[in-house]
Amino acid sequence: MYFSAKDDAERKSTRLKSPVLIPKEVKQSQIFSNLFAGNGTPTIYTSFSSPTEGFEVIALDFNEPENEYFVKRYYNRLLEKYFRYYDDVVVTKSGITDDIQVWLLANGDKKHINHDNKQYELIEMDRFTIRVKYDHYNNCPYLLVANDRPALMLNVPVARLLAEGANDPFTSKSSITPSMINKVMTREVRKGSDGTEYVVRRIDRYDYLQSHNKYCPLETTRPIMSGELKRFFGLDKHEETRTFESKYIKYLEKIENFRKKFLNTKDIERIFPNLAYEFTKVNPLQVGETSSSKRMLIFGKDSNGNDVRNVRQQYGVNSGPRIKCPYTDIQLIAIYHTSDKKYASHLLGYFRNGNYCSGNNDERKKLEMYIGTNVSYADKLLHIEFKDMLNPTREIEEALYGKEYRNLNPKIKYVGIYVSPIHKYASSKESKECYYKIKEMFLKHNIPTQCIDSNRMRGQLERDVKKNRKDFIYTLQNMGIAICAKLGGSPWLLDEIEKKELIIGIGAFRSDNQQYIGAAFSFDNTGVFNDYSYFQKSELDELVGAIKMAIIHYSAVNSQPERIIIHYYKKISRKREFKKVEDMLKSLNLNVPVFIVTINKTESEDIVLFDEESTYTSYNYQTRQNEVVKSLMPYSGKWVNLGPSKEGHRYLLCNNTRYENERFSNMDGFPFPIKLTIACPNRNDKIETPVVQQLIDQVYQFSRIYWKSVKQQGLPVTIKYPEMIAEIMPHFNDKTVYTDNNCLWFL
Repeated sequence: MYFSAKDDAERKSTRLKSPVLIPKEVKQSQIFSNLFAGNGTPTIYTSFSSPTEGFEVIALDFNEPENEYFVKRYYNRLLEKYFRYYDDVVVTKSGITDDIQVWLLANGDKKHINHDNKQYELIEMDRFTIRVKYDHYNNCPYLLVANDRPALMLNVPVARLLAEGANDPFTSKSSITPSMINKVMTREVRKGSDGTEYVVRRIDRYDYLQSHNKYCPLETTRPIMSGELKRFFGLDKHEETRTFESKYIKYLEKIENFRKKFLNTKDIERIFPNLAYEFTKVNPLQVGETSSSKRMLIFGKDSNGNDVRNVRQQYGVNSGPRIKCPYTDIQLIAIYHTSDKKYASHLLGYFRNGNYCSGNNDERKKLEMYIGTNVSYADKLLHIEFKDMLNPTREIEEALYGKEYRNLNPKIKYVGIYVSPIHKYASSKESKECYYKIKEMFLKHNIPTQCIDSNRMRGQLERDVKKNRKDFIYTLQNMGIAICAKLGGSPWLLDEIEKKELIIGIGAFRSDNQQYIGAAFSFDNTGVFNDYSYFQKSELDELVGAIKMAIIHYSAVNSQPERIIIHYYKKISRKREFKKVEDMLKSLNLNVPVFIVTINKTESEDIVLFDEESTYTSYNYQTRQNEVVKSLMPYSGKWVNLGPSKEGHRYLLCNNTRYENERFSNMDGFPFPIKLTIACPNRNDKIETPVVQQLIDQVYQFSRIYWKSVKQQGLPVTIKYPEMIAEIMPHFNDKTVYTDNNCLWFL
């Protein structure tokens, strides 16, 4: 590579602005030794591999960890130039990581939608992120190809969209406005030096192109479907079709097709010798697994009074809750639209009498079994029937402030069963707000609510009749365990010996007004929920205060924790955020290790682990036979050491229900792994091997105490629960609406 302390005459070189971009060999070179003698960072230019007059040639080792960022910059330049030669792709860059993203135009699925008596064409475009990464475990660079979620392009010029509906200024019909358009694709025909024409396509933000006077002719520019455009055309109402096929298969196929077309070429071989032809085999030395005992859960007791243990939640719950609800008189209140009266009546009957599966005593699943105490109907005057299907809040509010609700019996614990006529994918903000407002109104009366979509309920009941099945029992099961948690019970816990440690989860949710709201939950190591608090993103002092109060509450009941574990939804700032945590611990005279486990909020869709020997048995309804099907999903509990980073030690954890020597059901899904980063800032990140194993095990375990469903979750509740609270709170008027923190009313 070629370097100089001065720019070249034609200014074609690149300035390495950050110290991390300057290679180790340049810093150690005698040629530039005097520049690095002082404290400041010298100015260094590079023309990379292009010989340039006045530039010194220096050999670099691309496997050197200190050269990581220079290597990425070098390869990214070549990759971007390489993909620009293809006519059927659009190349963009990520604004955050500066990675290459390739949008495929060819072979895109097309579909048509109708809106306001007009037909529009949508083109689905596959997207792939090409990222140069560094393997910190094996000390070498590699090329990562990630299949991003596809994008939809509206095959209509922006000019036409903005013109439609604009003829009548007083029309009541809504029309598309420029603010609804986020990204657009521009198409420009250029001439080369030899006179031949070629097409240049770009994806950019519409407001950026307009405000910077960039090329953006509205007659040829097409919009990429944003959230607002999807709502305008009603596309957000469509519920995703659930599939029981392994997404690992489809993911791998798409990447393989991309590799064969774009990466299996001589040009790429010149850029990436021997790196772009095959997938990376995992080094056996970097693979670990959680203990099989960490899958075990503990439920209620059997007929002999013995504790019931089971790996599967859906089986164990039939033995009752681990911790029963602390109420002796629980009464159900129905809230429903006039057209749903029959379904609301049946639903309460299913909960009270367990009569959905009549005739088989083993399947008479009363709500009583899931919560551990008796259930009855509330007085008929407390049930609420409303007529306004689009906005029932006014009628419900009037009922709640009537004399019947002013004189509620304090000895009775009421639970509201809300049969909602508003679909969860409703497009209008007003419709979505109904759910939150109704929940808040009941909470003010100390009444938790359990919601069910009336359309989905009707559909499932009709399918059961048509197929002569009883699948709705699983919905009742999920609702039962959620109600148990809302009433202060615990459907099940981890089969662990209690230790002196406190686990705190911190999560966030991006609300409509673009502001983050955070929440902190605390648990002991068996999964017993202690309490929670919530605050705005900017309220760092409040966040640290919440951690402090969690420590005080735990210590007052038990004793001082021997270690504190914080599950964090993002990378923690050591100088700003953790410094305040350290100061807080000093104020409590508490000198214990604090482990920060950063857990990505979503499954990993870039680094994915494939198991070529992974299969499962599936029933083929056409042949009416069982078939062995490939899944590629690794065993649950497998994890891979991704090597160190400046934030801590990184791992990839497979978290699913495919266990060794046990039957796997494809109905449980095929979640991708999750990424973890483990650090101990107040002990200089010195973490013993057994502790790393314990912390990974704990993340794995806490994904198994999700009490909204019996299905296995990919993320631990220490991240999911705070995110759920953070999603709700911006919609509440009273942020202290429910002070009984020992129950999970938000499930």
